[in-house]
Amino acid sequence: MIFINRNYRHRYLIILAALYSVSASIFAETKEDSTRIAFEVKYHHGIVIPHHTSMTYLIDDYARGTEINIIRQRHKEQLWETYLNRPETGVGFWYSTFGRSDIYGEGFAIYPYINYRLFQIGRLQARYKVALGLGYATKPFKVGENTYNTVFGSHLNAYVGLGLRLHYPITDRFSLSTSFALNHMSNGSSRKPNNGINTAAIDFGLIYELVPFQEPEYVDRKVPADDSREWLFTLGVGRNQAAAYNPTIYWSGSITATHLWYKTRSKAYGIGLDLIKFGGAPYAYNMFQDLDESRDYSLYEELYAGVFGTMESHLGSSSLFMSLGAYIFYKTEPRQPLYARLGIRKKITDQWLAHFGIKANFFTAEFIEFGLGYRLRYR
Repeated sequence: MIFINRNYRHRYLIILAALYSVSASIFAETKEDSTRIAFEVKYHHGIVIPHHTSMTYLIDDYARGTEINIIRQRHKEQLWETYLNRPETGVGFWYSTFGRSDIYGEGFAIYPYINYRLFQIGRLQARYKVALGLGYATKPFKVGENTYNTVFGSHLNAYVGLGLRLHYPITDRFSLSTSFALNHMSNGSSRKPNNGINTAAIDFGLIYELVPFQEPEYVDRKVPADDSREWLFTLGVGRNQAAAYNPTIYWSGSITATHLWYKTRSKAYGIGLDLIKFGGAPYAYNMFQDLDESRDYSLYEELYAGVFGTMESHLGSSSLFMSLGAYIFYKTEPRQPLYARLGIRKKITDQWLAHFGIKANFFTAEFIEFGLGYRLRYR
């Protein structure tokens, strides 16, 4: 905890307590389904990537911090992990400085993640990590107090983490690990400014097994083929600030219809139709000098229709999706003709699901949405 500002240590302890309670509930199930549980603690050291001009002149230090992960690896047969070479899943906590504490402050994140197996040479293993969760920035932009911070407009942010990890067991309880990681935090334009922040870091850590563990031999298994077809309907809503000079917070959202063709039990591809409301679109897409300040823009000028292609990857009761679309109707011209969407869906019942997604105009996040979805499988 020596790297953490004293004002935020109580939040750090609260998060650790939450992680402990989660691990206790997971550990209670380990004897019944051959689940491996381990803890990983890491220190990371890296840089803040200055992707915006002002950051080049303001950053004067490295990015440093810690990471704590609860690792779960299930070995029972007939689980979805069987067909992915037993990936590790779990919950993690991340903390980092951002190269200029008086302007950018520090960041915290808590997230679920998955570590996919890449290869193994002797006892040395390689995995790559995908994490998506919630982040907290301690020092966001504030008029009159912190105007140099153009990366965070709010305390609450989305967190995305990607990494490549090597680990080597030294006993049946302890392993050494090292990783190269890319981390991103931004609020999806819920508040402006929102350039977001990116760090690249190398970390070193120690993994502790709750029960002595020997890595089993892995046998490659093909995911069973599946020729199912289904319709997927989603409704999502969110809030966003369209431009830094306009403090109004708008409602945004989408209604989406997707037709999916399954290739295997864990992978589906599809095409679909989007109806999108981007609140405050004229302020986001037009130059300030081109706007009529006395005019009230209509709902019609915030509506967009698009067609898209998508890929959905199923991981048990959760699914990850990525979509690339093109606008086919609009009143207010977008910055680019293409847009992207990505997110996660969680099964509630056989038909109903919870939906979380990020809508972006190519590389710029426009809003984060939460909602519900309905699957209608007909084959």
